Amino acid sequence: MSEPSATPTHARGITLDTYRYLRGGMVITIVMLAAAVFGERWTATCWEASISAYYFTTAHGIFIAALCALGAQLIVYKGSSDTEDVLLNLAGVLAFIVAMVPTARSIKPCGMHDLPKYGLQHGITNNVRAVIIALVAAQIVLWLLHRRAGTKASKSVLGTVSLWITWAVIALFVLALVFFRARFDSNAHGAAAAIMFLAIIVTVCATAFIVKHQDTTKSPHWRGYYRAYQTIAVGMILTLAVVVVLHFAVSNWSHWVIVVETLLIGEFAAYWVIQTIELWRTPDRIQLLREADQPKLEQRRSTRGPINLLRELREVRSEGKAPREERLLRAL
Repeated sequence: MSEPSATPTHARGITLDTYRYLRGGMVITIVMLAAAVFGERWTATCWEASISAYYFTTAHGIFIAALCALGAQLIVYKGSSDTEDVLLNLAGVLAFIVAMVPTARSIKPCGMHDLPKYGLQHGITNNVRAVIIALVAAQIVLWLLHRRAGTKASKSVLGTVSLWITWAVIALFVLALVFFRARFDSNAHGAAAAIMFLAIIVTVCATAFIVKHQDTTKSPHWRGYYRAYQTIAVGMILTLAVVVVLHFAVSNWSHWVIVVETLLIGEFAAYWVIQTIELWRTPDRIQLLREADQPKLEQRRSTRGPINLLRELREVRSEGKAPREERLLRAL
């Protein structure tokens, strides 16, 4: 007796609900983190210098859980383009590093029930090693499954570039862990957080670009969403710029970090709130594009790996018969 198969409508409903829960779940996870931070502040004597410093407070468990949950959600979430998908994976991996490698403990802690002081190095080693093992295992399993099913496909031009950047970043963190341990313990948290937000900023910019090509009949409010994504992208870029300026210019105000972190996290949450609302009725942004633009965004390279990649990048940049926006849409 054959097993009953799901109807296309039922299958689409499952996919749609999964995407809804992933987008909304990221927002709820941030709400959970905020609740833990404010709950700690309720009994503390002051604000910690950064959100990362709440690792050492009663918000410790939620801080780690929220970052791990966000990391898993970003990795699982399938982006509308190869570039978005790869960069979200990179951001997800780095979220685990941010969670597993704490920032320096505050010199003057504010909490009444902070964690006792203890050696962090062995915990960092064990936890980061576990993350690396999980990543390697996941890649092996994916490779075997794709090979067995014959479903391995090449990525777009910029998706391939993003993938090589991702592996380079991960390799640098692993090399630092093995050969430059003191620097890794001191700097991995901040470096991972900065690159994570940079990857998210690029995905927001890519989303804004793709929204410009959505069909007016399918997405009548695309202009409003386009402006919203543009505003978030610009806001995140300016916020990161402020981080750099304040890092070198301000020495007597210890709470600028937590203010900037709060802004970035708020902008990140706003991005997923807007995406949840906009894409409530569709799992994939590609379905909202104009018919003529859908195959352009779905275009893939004819080869895998670095072969001909430089030539293809030059074609994206060079002036040809196709307009620049069309070339970029194909490259995403």
